[in-house]
Amino acid sequence: MDDSGPSSSEAGHWEDELDACSDSDKSWGDETDADGESIASSLDSDDPVFSRPDVLELELELMFMYVRLSEWKQQRGGVPRVPIPQRTSILTGSMWIHWVLTNPNENTCLERFRMNPDAFLALCNTLKQNGFLQSSRYVKITEQVTVFCLLMAHNWTQWDVADRLQRLTHTVSVYCRRACKAMCRLGKTIIQPTETRMPHQVVAQNGNYYPWFTGCIGAIDGTHIDAKVINGDANTYRSRKHTTTQNVMCVADLDLNFTYVYAGWEGSAHDSRIFTMCVNDPTLRFPTPKEGFFYLVDSGYGCYRGFLPPFRRERYHLPEFQHGQDIPKSMRELFNYRHSALRSAIERSFSILKNRFPILRKMPPYPLRYQRLFVIACCTLHNYIRKFSGVNDPYFADALRRINPWIDVAYQAEGEIVSLVSPGERPDQSDASAVHMTKLRDAMARSMWSHLSP
Repeated sequence: MDDSGPSSSEAGHWEDELDACSDSDKSWGDETDADGESIASSLDSDDPVFSRPDVLELELELMFMYVRLSEWKQQRGGVPRVPIPQRTSILTGSMWIHWVLTNPNENTCLERFRMNPDAFLALCNTLKQNGFLQSSRYVKITEQVTVFCLLMAHNWTQWDVADRLQRLTHTVSVYCRRACKAMCRLGKTIIQPTETRMPHQVVAQNGNYYPWFTGCIGAIDGTHIDAKVINGDANTYRSRKHTTTQNVMCVADLDLNFTYVYAGWEGSAHDSRIFTMCVNDPTLRFPTPKEGFFYLVDSGYGCYRGFLPPFRRERYHLPEFQHGQDIPKSMRELFNYRHSALRSAIERSFSILKNRFPILRKMPPYPLRYQRLFVIACCTLHNYIRKFSGVNDPYFADALRRINPWIDVAYQAEGEIVSLVSPGERPDQSDASAVHMTKLRDAMARSMWSHLSP
């Protein structure tokens, strides 16, 4: 029987019968047949007619039709349905946010919003002052940012957030989109290289890096973010691990800030293909290093001015050098070991990003355009927390200790503040540029080996 309900002609016929049944004082068990015998007793009797399976099936079907038609009659106005409120908690969303922000234990806000109360309030104030986000009639900026933080930092469903803040799921959906777009607008000003003094303190305070990596301004790498796509496009987004992902190329400095983010590529795309498009398209405004500075890249990228890869066909990754007997045995291995150790800054940036925002590990089935914006928004919030909280943030403090446990956070490099990059300028990818960078890498390796040898 169709669940949508009977037609108008059928409805009139069955309504008359239902009215007749309701006027009768007899129930199903009290109805009698023509001989005055109860129907229920006749069904329980040994009469072969009522013991047939088809008769029993007909009786059950009639009972089902009676129940369905009764429900349909109530929905069509027979008995008015009174709506029952769903979210009736006395702890409203604004009250819960106030409790989180004013809790004496700072870990309460850190666990809920992934930042301390001062950083949360400063973020709301920054979004308001720049005109990226405004309070509405019923929802304040703090609650809008809370919606975004709960969805990103805990990977809650919109129903979970609606229950927590005592809001409609539609309200949660609307303000999640608004807060995400506001974060992306903020990212245009916060995800970019900054002028600084060189060499960086991570290099200057470590004898393994100084003086060879004094021109290093960061590292480039790609990471795979979980993606949910429709079946027709699943193959193009399938990575080498047979999961659907989007490939995101990022540039990070040695302070673990993202200075460039390009998201949205399919998981099947190679890192070098994304990199080539970024550096060759002026509209993408890739931060090309100026003369004398360079990024650390892996062997999948090219070797030319501004980009320093390791030696190929040599041990490179840090786990290969973890055991005492696996110390570098040649100048190329020594260069690769120190190159990998310093380039791990971007790996730690990815680790902080994904640990702080679990939605990047298991993306809900949002539209692809919003999955891309979520990545950029999370990178923006990552940079904002790094800028505002610094080493007081537990995620960054642990990562910085791993990069260089003897680092002095109060260190200030000597020299003038310089601009390190030229956004939108195409790098020199000629053969002469490749030869120059190859000779520079060989000279660095020989110098490292000579200082290591007795």
